[in-house]
Amino acid sequence: MEITLAHNKALNALVYFTERVKPLYLTKAIKLLYLADEYAIKDSGVPITWLNYKAWKYGPVPEEIWNKPKLTSNLEIDAIDQINLTTSHLADKIILKPVKEFDDSNFSDYEIDALDHIVKQYGSFNAEQLVEILHKEGTLWHKVVERNNLQQQFTLKSNSDFIIEFTELLDTDFKKSAFEVAYQAYLMQANLIPSTKVNSIQ
Repeated sequence: MEITLAHNKALNALVYFTERVKPLYLTKAIKLLYLADEYAIKDSGVPITWLNYKAWKYGPVPEEIWNKPKLTSNLEIDAIDQINLTTSHLADKIILKPVKEFDDSNFSDYEIDALDHIVKQYGSFNAEQLVEILHKEGTLWHKVVERNNLQQQFTLKSNSDFIIEFTELLDTDFKKSAFEVAYQAYLMQANLIPSTKVNSIQ
């Protein structure tokens, strides 16, 4: 399996959260990650990670990050991911524990401030409360679900392939321009940095 630039940055953001929110379960961590990207793009026009979030039954999910723990051994994944995964006593719940300290080399001061803002605003919420917030009428998740009649689909399965489009939040010309410039820069950087294969993932 390959770790892309977006994945590596997202995993590092999760390290940031695990250092400040304890215990941090995977479900809650995914919600915090989405909220950080959504906050950044609402505020500046540019997300933090450039992950693709899909509309699933319990909210926005970056599928490649969500599935990563399920591709590892019971206790840890490769050190490149910087996160140790431990199964709690609660069924089907995974606690994230950092292996390395947060690496800020790929983050701007603004992005770190955005992560900190999310911790302060939502760190004390549980996963169920965050799901309720992200399901409110008018949210991007709610719009995708309504537009594609996913509530009916969610009675049969909990996931979907419909992408949540952050570009719907670009409400000024400045933010639209910032998004386009940053996206092109991200693509150039992603192409220049080769993906790293994680050999220990089965």
